[in-house]
Amino acid sequence: MNRIVRLAPALLLAAAACAAPAPTGQGGTPASKVGGSVTFVATTDPDTLDLHQTSNPVSSTIFGWIYEPLIYQDLDNTYKGLLAESWAVSSDNRAITFKLRKGVTFTDGSPFNAEAVKFTFERLVRVGAKSPIFETFKNIASAEAKDETTFVLNMKEPSAPIFHDLQTAYAGILSPSAVKAANDNIGRAAVGTGPYKLKEFQTGQQITLERNADYKWPPALFANRGAPYIQELRYRVIPEPATQLAALDAGEVDVLGLAAKDLARYSADGRFKIYDSFTYGLTYLGFDAKRPPFDNAKLRQALSRAVNKSEIVQVVFENKLAKVSCCPIAESIQGYDPKLKDFELGYDVAKAKAGLDELGYKAGADGLRATPDGKPFKPVLYTSTSDTHGKISTLLQAQFKAVGVDLQIKQLEAGALLAATPKAEHDLYLNGYSWNEPDMFSLFLSCDRIASSNRVLYCNPELEALIRAGRTELDQGKRMKIYFDAQKLTMQEAPWQPLYMPVSKTAINVKIQDLKQGQAGGLYWHDAWVKQ
Repeated sequence: MNRIVRLAPALLLAAAACAAPAPTGQGGTPASKVGGSVTFVATTDPDTLDLHQTSNPVSSTIFGWIYEPLIYQDLDNTYKGLLAESWAVSSDNRAITFKLRKGVTFTDGSPFNAEAVKFTFERLVRVGAKSPIFETFKNIASAEAKDETTFVLNMKEPSAPIFHDLQTAYAGILSPSAVKAANDNIGRAAVGTGPYKLKEFQTGQQITLERNADYKWPPALFANRGAPYIQELRYRVIPEPATQLAALDAGEVDVLGLAAKDLARYSADGRFKIYDSFTYGLTYLGFDAKRPPFDNAKLRQALSRAVNKSEIVQVVFENKLAKVSCCPIAESIQGYDPKLKDFELGYDVAKAKAGLDELGYKAGADGLRATPDGKPFKPVLYTSTSDTHGKISTLLQAQFKAVGVDLQIKQLEAGALLAATPKAEHDLYLNGYSWNEPDMFSLFLSCDRIASSNRVLYCNPELEALIRAGRTELDQGKRMKIYFDAQKLTMQEAPWQPLYMPVSKTAINVKIQDLKQGQAGGLYWHDAWVKQ
């Protein structure tokens, strides 16, 4: 649910228990807080606001305020009902029955009901090939509107990741009457049930959304139980970073993500507050588990011990734009469990050296190690040509040298890197992933992805069984236990050494009050308001 994970207005606490209630506007919101505008930056022009015809992140950010899905991801990353009050999963995990919220209307005045949900998902399957959730919905066998408030989704095969996809903006529910009125051309005629509606779409310049005064069904996590407070949201199209900063300085833009070089300046500027948030993913050092000698888990474990993650975060990111990661699932993603830190192969030079000694990698007079058969041990690290990866690689080279390993670095353009890694030409691999779902295991560590996105070529039947179980278990408690076990196994086998989770820094004008943040730092806007 894009609008929640990004930004929102909040209630003032009463000065005293006996204070008179504040006057309210339509929808029960305090009238004194309603009004004002917030301007964001859009780096490119949205191609369309038809959520079934795009995977453009700028488009999804904007239509995430207009459309709403059946469920949303709460502050703690668990799934809760939004347009659906509740749901039940069948015993064979192939059907999900949703009980829908009553009294919800689209901004064109038409009612939200099970027929609208059925219409939306059938349209997605029919015309949504450009949507990032299209592959998941191809698994839908049928959609049924049992009555006004009962909707059943029948799947060909059980699919746990469907909950992740159902909470995205791309799974927002359409108004059938609005789609028909626009002759199916809703790219500039977006109509949903959300807290905002499309006011103006100026190509290449600005998109303006206006408050839906009739909105009164926000997620339970918000204090504001009515319509949002902020009257207008504007997205200005500004591609150039320098121009974006100039607009922020001039007060023409209120919210902007910052580069590291700009942090000190804006942190000291009293006009702005800096918000931290974690990205959905992490950067890792991988070992080519198909290529000898790195097919030996003990060697991978020993070298993992040589990695000083804290030094990487300090030297490369100045402890500002990254946070050390212990585990394969990033802290920002559902499935992360701090208890797994007990199984981390933490930085320990003595254990790294002992592990290499045990395997027969002996150091010579120059301090550098040779393989057990006496050849120089010079493993090659493949990574991208990015400046950040170059700095990290140089640090890793020094850290490996401290345990007697002469690490070589090979930086390749992104296309060449992606082409080379499936061929098992590399020994080590520095890169990362971005995916807000614990099923990232199937994308990056499963056997059937070795020719594509599994860049460390690791295939373990035990992990494969856990991956299959995680994909088909719809009970979230049981599913999280599966991913705990999958992470524990992966940490012990060490095809990856997780390094850090990137952190984004956003400057926000201090006129915006009462933003709420989740545990991953995501900004929630429904309680926010603009100080006039």
